[in-house]
Amino acid sequence: MGEISTYQDLVEAIDRDGVEATVRANRKPPLHTRILRELYDLYLDQPHYLAFLAHYPLIPSDLAERIAQEADSEWTDIAIGLAQNPRSSQPTLNRYCGHPSTAVRLALAANPNLTPKECQALASDEHPFVRAKLATNPALPNPLQFTLADDTDPCVRSAVAIRKNLDLDVAIHLSNDADLSVRAAAIHNWAQDPELLHLWAESDERQNQALLMQRTQALEPALWETLRLSPHNSVRQHALERSNLEGPQMLWLAESDDTEDRIFLAEQVDLPSSIQRILAQDSSIKVRRRLASNTCIDASIALHIAASDDLSACKALAKNPAIQDDCIAQLCTHTDDTVALFVAYRDDLSEQHRDLLLNHRLSPTVAEHLAYQGIGYKQLGNDAAENLARAEAPSLRAFAAQSSALEPGTLKLLSQDPCTPVRLSVASNPAASEQLIRSLQNDSDREIVFAAEETMARRLRHAQTRETDTEEAPDDDHNEAEEPRPFLRKITNFFTE
Repeated sequence: MGEISTYQDLVEAIDRDGVEATVRANRKPPLHTRILRELYDLYLDQPHYLAFLAHYPLIPSDLAERIAQEADSEWTDIAIGLAQNPRSSQPTLNRYCGHPSTAVRLALAANPNLTPKECQALASDEHPFVRAKLATNPALPNPLQFTLADDTDPCVRSAVAIRKNLDLDVAIHLSNDADLSVRAAAIHNWAQDPELLHLWAESDERQNQALLMQRTQALEPALWETLRLSPHNSVRQHALERSNLEGPQMLWLAESDDTEDRIFLAEQVDLPSSIQRILAQDSSIKVRRRLASNTCIDASIALHIAASDDLSACKALAKNPAIQDDCIAQLCTHTDDTVALFVAYRDDLSEQHRDLLLNHRLSPTVAEHLAYQGIGYKQLGNDAAENLARAEAPSLRAFAAQSSALEPGTLKLLSQDPCTPVRLSVASNPAASEQLIRSLQNDSDREIVFAAEETMARRLRHAQTRETDTEEAPDDDHNEAEEPRPFLRKITNFFTE
């Protein structure tokens, strides 16, 4: 872009680059006044070039006034340029206070060179956006802050609230505004007298205290200390979370009349056992349940809860992944099936726990749920196994068929079950009789046949091992082993060859 030394050069630049780009390109060094005046004199009837002059921030004030007086009133873009131009004179600015276009008055309201006269006129403008724009203007006289702080539109009051030089009394007034957005603007943006922050913290006004904690600027420790003593639990809890709780604070919360305080405390990590003991005896079910759910719960307190009749806390404890084996075992024997059911679906159950759940409960409900999970457990007791063997669901019968405690008649009945998984469990059960296994070797399902043959082979290998051990034993310690039957020896050779 070449240097502009004549009005012809300026015309070419405007035609080539447009008004906005030409204005940006010629701020430094500024264009000679002669060029600007010649452009106006020769092109005063062409709004495209007049728009450049109106938006050019270094235009002579008298030329701006001439344009304002002589330009067609319908040329809104020119009026906007002059209304926001810092070189426009006071008469020019005053002229646009009553302009019919809202866009022109909006541009005027942002001009930092407004006098109190123009500010007064714009403060009563019919459009709230104009008044809001004026509210952020640094040229706004202090008395008009009070006027706009009582504006009927919240957007105007919010605009006043974000002023950097906001009057202290106006800030206090806006912090009590009925509209929360206005309060937030005042409290979040206040950056002058810090004493006002303390006033808001000590006011016991919940919304103001909450807004104070949301400021982007860090609050000093004294403010946080004040907020920790707020009468509102939501404020107190948020303030307490900002620092590590100490013993006196924990005790104060544990003895608070507000249930929410005690719930908040029960959810904290690294709670001393003395505080946990208080919470474990709390009158509120919610508090006891939150403590039981806490992964930092003391082992002795967890065991105490597990042995209690506190059903809600026991359910929460049963779902706590951090409790120890002895606590899980205690929950396995809980009289309420719902507690035991929560335990039954844990991922860390031992054989002892499954034994308690399956074989030591009067109700078959928990055993049925464990069976539905399909977890193998062959130490199922006689009572539980017999109950599940008569269940309607095939998966329960299949689970029962794994047990070595089943009566021979029950096993025989299950070996004839129409459901394949049930017969398969019988075929794999080492407690099934030899006759029963042989009958399953003729089953129509090949998987059952293979399972039965494998069971028979394991049984024969075991028998052969016992025979060998007996033969190798010293004569003075053991009686001579009986010679195996010829038929059994043939079967053994068949499966071991």
